[in-house]
Amino acid sequence: MRRLAVLVMLLSAGLLSALIAVPPMRGDFTVAHWGAEGPGFVFAVGIDDTPHNITLFTKEGFDMWMKDEPGAAVYNGMLRRGDFLIIETPPGRYVLAVYPLPFLNGRTQTYTGSYSGWAPVGVMSLPREPSAFGAAAGYFEVRRLKARGFKYESREPGVNGTSIQLNAMVVLELADGGRQYYFVQNTVSLLTDNGRYDFLVNIYNHTSRSKVLSRGAMSGRGGVSWSVYAWSYYGYRTREERLSLPLSGFLIINVTAVGGVAKIDFGYNVGGGVVWYDSVMIRPYAPVERAYILAGHAVTPIYSIASLELVLCAYGGGTFYAELEDVDVRLALLVWDDGRWRPAPRIFNFGFNTAEAVSLNVEARLVNGTVRITKGVFKPQLL
Repeated sequence: MRRLAVLVMLLSAGLLSALIAVPPMRGDFTVAHWGAEGPGFVFAVGIDDTPHNITLFTKEGFDMWMKDEPGAAVYNGMLRRGDFLIIETPPGRYVLAVYPLPFLNGRTQTYTGSYSGWAPVGVMSLPREPSAFGAAAGYFEVRRLKARGFKYESREPGVNGTSIQLNAMVVLELADGGRQYYFVQNTVSLLTDNGRYDFLVNIYNHTSRSKVLSRGAMSGRGGVSWSVYAWSYYGYRTREERLSLPLSGFLIINVTAVGGVAKIDFGYNVGGGVVWYDSVMIRPYAPVERAYILAGHAVTPIYSIASLELVLCAYGGGTFYAELEDVDVRLALLVWDDGRWRPAPRIFNFGFNTAEAVSLNVEARLVNGTVRITKGVFKPQLL
């Protein structure tokens, strides 16, 4: 068993002085800065085979360290491939340093981030070793849900709604030895104030920094458009249906390679059988030999992590944050593996790969095989 496979630390304001450590002097390093107005957490995912130091500083401690003076650290330790470090933090200013700098093909091999007050909440599968699956399914049961939407953390009003997103990283292995990566989303969007819901497909290119999708290489019921953030995406949305809670069902993503072409099917089932509402064909410059969903400690060429997620988020479309006023939602994540559906391996109660988030005035606990999201105090953890 790996040491520090999952380490969760709680750093309340009263414990900071008790957890002071003095890190070793630095070599080459990379840092991430952020400020937390409220309680939050920082995470780091080990991807590189070579262990390396990881240190969480207060801003003041980091400034001392930069002067080649011993800098007091909130946390100091080693990060190895397959490790997942989570540190809960009180309000304050922080700097996360990774050193000696781990590189692979010119890119750092540690995935880090932080949340303060908001996060995508639900189920994330992140196996220690990268794993390939032919399909993924997300079960959702919405019993109570009411939220106020905001476009930005400044609380500019947005759409009062939420979304439940099944997010996956799809890999295409090509005949010439190349690989392409696509971030795909199958989403149920819920306008609880208006009593309406619909389903949404999004596909983004995560192979290159340009994030460009070729209209000629993709076909489905939707189309390729440009976003206000200067990258292109494929999108398709169903017509709205009347929403009556409770609402339960499944979101499904199925990936195959047929005749040198990748086929991604998007479906849902809210009673009465599976409805495959969009099928997207991708025809790259070389024939596709294999297509699958990738989940695990691996990153794409643009440094997004290969997580598989079913998460409760804001509505989207420019509304990035949803403050939950009432919530009782149950989620479960399944993968198609070895000819049958299995529970997704190694699950956590928050996600990475989406721009939308909900307020962390909730708890997300594993109850009878599903992650139940209700009002409470959020604790990020392995479930």
